[in-house]
Amino acid sequence: MWDPSALCPQPVMDDDLYRRFSALIHDETGLSFGPSSQFFLERRLASRMSALGGMTGRDYLHLLLYDPDRAQEWDLLLTVITTNETYFMRELKQLRCFQQDILPMLWERNRGQKIRVWSAGCSSGEEPYSLAAMVKEDGRYPEGALEIYATDINSRVLAKAKAGLYTETSFRAVDAAFRSRWFTEEEPGRFRVSPDLKRGITFTHLNLFDMGRYALLPAFDAIFCRNVIIYFDLDAKVKVIERFYERLKAPGFLLLGHSESLISVTDKFKLIHLPGDLVYTKEVGT
Repeated sequence: MWDPSALCPQPVMDDDLYRRFSALIHDETGLSFGPSSQFFLERRLASRMSALGGMTGRDYLHLLLYDPDRAQEWDLLLTVITTNETYFMRELKQLRCFQQDILPMLWERNRGQKIRVWSAGCSSGEEPYSLAAMVKEDGRYPEGALEIYATDINSRVLAKAKAGLYTETSFRAVDAAFRSRWFTEEEPGRFRVSPDLKRGITFTHLNLFDMGRYALLPAFDAIFCRNVIIYFDLDAKVKVIERFYERLKAPGFLLLGHSESLISVTDKFKLIHLPGDLVYTKEVGT
């Protein structure tokens, strides 16, 4: 006889075990998975447990907590529970604001000195390469005047960023001239970033929720953290944004995703209206 319950998803784990997983992921990464995300997270956890030979939930939790090689498994888990969808020149209006409004201000302030930009949550590298291209196309900054720190929690996407090899989908928001200027087609449909664009970018593994690592970073003129904190709960947002504030020069600029806001997070940053877009700034004397 047909069983209608077969159409209903069955729980992968009990509520207590789910809460332990979600608390662990939050404590390690800042990512928030509440009760409404249980179906999603359970299925992603189940995919990793299946890949490990049908491991039980409690054994998998133990692996993430105590296994000597747990860092590798964390990378694999983060690949399935986070969204790494990106492309060159994403949110172009904001990037144009950086090029046309912010770069001239930084040039006047830092004339003769390097500017440092942080791409926090750089994923597979399209954002920092886009920023580097805009600085070079601006024309006023000489070779070596720009340093971009590109960081991500996921070592697997960082490896792709360092390799700098991309398929057609990464170029869907740019014209052929951009691709031909900065990339070489190595094989049909696969394009390698030019050494000139890569120069000055440092790719580094960094967990934004590892508060001890921030003291090792230099001071930045601008921080891009777009479409990252949207996955954090309020407590995690406050902690990360406070660290961003500490690492920014004054005046300095913080650029978030267009769907992200600092309302109820902090009042230390001022939202200003530049000709090209709205951006957050850290003002002198704050």
